[in-house]
Amino acid sequence: PLEEIQEEYLKEKVPTNGCCGEKEFIKLWAYTLVDHPFVVHLDLDTMILKPFDELFDPILHSQSANDISHELDKVIMWKDEIKETSFNFSKVQAYFTRDYNMRKAGKKPVGVQGGFLIVRPSMEVFQQFQNIIRIGDFRNSGGWGGLGYKFYGSMTFQGIVPYYYDVIQPNTSIELHRCYYNNMADNPRDQRTVNNVVSGNCRDGRDDCEDCREITVDQIRTAHFTLCQKPWECLSHNQEMLQHKLCYDLFTEWYKIRADLELSWDGRSLSDIEAEEDNGSKEIFVV
Repeated sequence: PLEEIQEEYLKEKVPTNGCCGEKEFIKLWAYTLVDHPFVVHLDLDTMILKPFDELFDPILHSQSANDISHELDKVIMWKDEIKETSFNFSKVQAYFTRDYNMRKAGKKPVGVQGGFLIVRPSMEVFQQFQNIIRIGDFRNSGGWGGLGYKFYGSMTFQGIVPYYYDVIQPNTSIELHRCYYNNMADNPRDQRTVNNVVSGNCRDGRDDCEDCREITVDQIRTAHFTLCQKPWECLSHNQEMLQHKLCYDLFTEWYKIRADLELSWDGRSLSDIEAEEDNGSKEIFVV
């Protein structure tokens, strides 16, 4: 309850912060599902395209950062820094992606993207989050702890989660590469893309950065329909434009999954339809 927050600034401002105010804190209840080894928290406008075993196995088998698979190595941000510390995955308590769109290019700290979080449930961690919120040390001049955690949605989930894992419990989390997990088809640079030409500085502070709009759907583990908007709203995307191509491909994949679901209710699948078309039969259905 808001009345339990001690500091007046957070108590007064949090209801209008970000998209949903203090209601965003409900996401932290994922930590209470202690009957499970992992909890995957996703926004409802997320599409899962591949299993997450590559994230779970290194933790379960206590692998070091130098022993991980090539596939996992590809989806971790700042992997060289992690390997230098002889990091062991048994320490990992959370995976997340950061939202570099919410900060000036290269500026830190950076918030997490609120639609994706994988955690190892813990009542102790949950209670620590509760205590941080109750104390309410979010400052007008510098956000949580006065350490710079102030950006869109920073009073709630997007700010308190990185504050916890950067400051309170450092070296217990992994930032995943947003091209592969929680892909939003966002521009990695701080200037507009014009005529398929990218320009500007990398938002994440690197000299050079991957453009998540250029990778193919078969490489993506999860996609998040934010910038692309929602497939069911039937917005058009130009296949020839870098800003739209991946959105177009993700929409196509979503409709395939939706169609397969509808067919499954009748005991059929898209594979059945494709086989029928190969045999000269054609069927038209609406999704």
